[in-house]
Amino acid sequence: MKLAAQGYADGVYTGPTADAYYGIIQIQALVQGGQLTALKVLKYPSDRRTSVSINRQALPMLRDEAISAQSANVDIISGATLTSRAFIQSLRGALKQASS
Repeated sequence: MKLAAQGYADGVYTGPTADAYYGIIQIQALVQGGQLTALKVLKYPSDRRTSVSINRQALPMLRDEAISAQSANVDIISGATLTSRAFIQSLRGALKQASS
């Protein structure tokens, strides 16, 4: 594994599941060249119309912001507080693995 200057080792890292109240969220992070290059949402609440609507808007925003920030230090999205917190929690777990 190659360790980058900011401390991320190349690889694929799966974060823990995190409770978003109406279901769980789990994030998988791809690190290439020491950079966070992609995030995949493995699990998310999808059994309620409201959850689907919130996640359809919030998850891509959170993903893009995290990749841009190269960290889990992203803003909570208004109207998607629980989703945002669960996303951040799972991503932090994945990035912790990439940093160790």
